[in-house]
This record gives sequence, C-alpha cells and structure tokens, in this order.
Amino acid sequence: MTRHGKETRQPATRIWRGGEIDADPFHLPQHVAIGAAALLPRAFGFIRFATVHADAVTVNDSSPILGIFDWSEPISAYEGVALRVVDRDRRGIEKALVVELTHRRNSKRNIVVHASHDGLDAPARWRSWGRVLRLPLLVEDREGTLHAAERRLGALHVGEPQPHSGANPLSARRPLSFGQSGQPRLWGERLVGGARPPAY
Repeated sequence: MTRHGKETRQPATRIWRGGEIDADPFHLPQHVAIGAAALLPRAFGFIRFATVHADAVTVNDSSPILGIFDWSEPISAYEGVALRVVDRDRRGIEKALVVELTHRRNSKRNIVVHASHDGLDAPARWRSWGRVLRLPLLVEDREGTLHAAERRLGALHVGEPQPHSGANPLSARRPLSFGQSGQPRLWGERLVGGARPPAY
C-alpha cells in the first residue's frame, strides 16, 4: 500500500482459485462475482458480488452459512488500480494476472475487476480502469509491496526532463535581423525584388 510517497507492506494477495474475470470499464456499471480466496471464507462459501459504478462500488458478500453482508464505498476510498501476479496453486507453478481496485485502509474491501490466466489483456484493462475511474496505476513487486507505476505531482503526470533550445548556454538568440548565416536579411532587397535573400 502506498501512502504519502512511501511504500508500506501489504499482505500478499491470496492464491487465485477463481476463474477468469473481464469486466469492461467502458460500460459502467459492471458486475463481477469473485469467489473467496482465503481458506476460512472459502470454507463458508463466500462469494463477493460487486457492482462498480463511476463514483462508487456496491458489494454483496454472500455466504449460504453466515448470510449476506452489504456494504458500499466511494471510488475516492480506493488508492489506485493494482496489477498483481498471483499463484493459482500452492506450488506456485501456474500464475494469474489480476487487476484489483485497492482500498486505502482495508484490504478486505479490494475489488478484482480482471483476472487472466494468460495475462494477454491484463495490462490494457489495468490502464483502462485507471483512466476511467481516474485512479493511479499501482504495480506489485515480488515482496508484495505496491508502487506507483507513474510519478505524479497532484493531478499532473511527471515525465522525464526533456532538452529544449534554451538548455544550451551557447545557443544565444541572434538579433531578429540576422539569419542562420549571421548576415543581414536584406529586407529591402527581398521586398523590392521578391527574391529569397542568401541569408535564408
């Protein structure tokens, strides 16, 4: 989880035992059904039915044993859209790529909006969800820590510095009456004769 530019350890995402999910961010609201991954909630048969709107999520955590738990959160409660590589079994041989709305304070309220076994569409969905919901893009490293995928200053994207014409101290501007050759532009000759002066 990232806070104030610093990364803090977030519990590693569980083994992904569910199937593939592909919610479309360009056709909101989107409905997703997410089976519980942790052992105990899975034993109680929990399934998360989430509806993602442009400004909020509404969730129905349903268990045939313990009943239904309804809750909702505004999109502002989520710190970003995370891209995670998770195991599909305990041996860690097979992997899945998961795109998840990451809650700022409670990881139990994270919402998976995309899960892919081959990972082909995951990066595109990850960027699309971030763009549509206006949330930062996050990526998880091997230790389970989330990092911002882009540097930002407020709402502005911070790119790499680019060179410009004023970066070179030797590139002082010549007077307006001189061309690249340093010779006068001969405005009178150009106006009278209509020819292109040699200085151009």
